[in-house]
Amino acid sequence: MGYGGYLLKIGDYKVPQKFMKAESYKAYVNMQDVDDYTDANGYLHRNAVELKVAKIEFETPEMLSDTEFRELMSNIQKGYLIPKARQCEITAYIPEYGDYVTQTAYLADLEPQIYWTKANTLIQYKPIRFAFIGGVYSD
Repeated sequence: MGYGGYLLKIGDYKVPQKFMKAESYKAYVNMQDVDDYTDANGYLHRNAVELKVAKIEFETPEMLSDTEFRELMSNIQKGYLIPKARQCEITAYIPEYGDYVTQTAYLADLEPQIYWTKANTLIQYKPIRFAFIGGVYSD
């Protein structure tokens, strides 16, 4: 399929690039093994499993206002399958594959840091790191 005009989709929401700081998008898949062992001759015997866990990270640029942060968060939250777990379905462009991977994932803890406020009318945030970790089991 190749690149389809977006980097990350959460549910039906394609995250606009205006919310991604340049050079901050990282998307990759982690190999997973089960019951690996090293034999008496020192050779590693790997039992790679089929599922490769996706991890998607990006930072926002400095937000101009809380309104922009709320826009991004509310659209992400609409995609939650299990809100208390921040669990969602993501579709992410993986450069290694030159294609997209879709997995059930969760949004890791956020740490928004306020850069400054102005007269009760404006909040501006420092860049916020978002990380989605895939491979979550879903019935």
